[in-house]
Amino acid sequence: MAVPSTGRSGDLYDATPDFVYAVSLLAALEDATGQDGHPIVLQFLGMARAELTDFGQRRPARYVPVQIGDLRSGLTDLEQRLTTLLADSQVLQHTLRIDSGRLLLRRGVAAVA
Repeated sequence: MAVPSTGRSGDLYDATPDFVYAVSLLAALEDATGQDGHPIVLQFLGMARAELTDFGQRRPARYVPVQIGDLRSGLTDLEQRLTTLLADSQVLQHTLRIDSGRLLLRRGVAAVA
């Protein structure tokens, strides 16, 4: 997986569609205020995003608009997408971060259930 970088060292922008959508979905879920269970799962979403983006070292090249109809179905969709990213990951550091993010997401889902 080629990851383009900008002129600044340490900043990695990933334009992979699956990664961009997963981070965009995560951001949309964080913004889904007013949904049942949102305050409970919000902390886990933030931790999962921090892991997925390697604490700011790996960034999506852009964000795409994602509509959240239902928080629970959005969380399920995100877990499926993270599982796909994990299966397709070829960079060990990314694999570890995706797996950590997925585990945090699962903790959030369990807390809401």
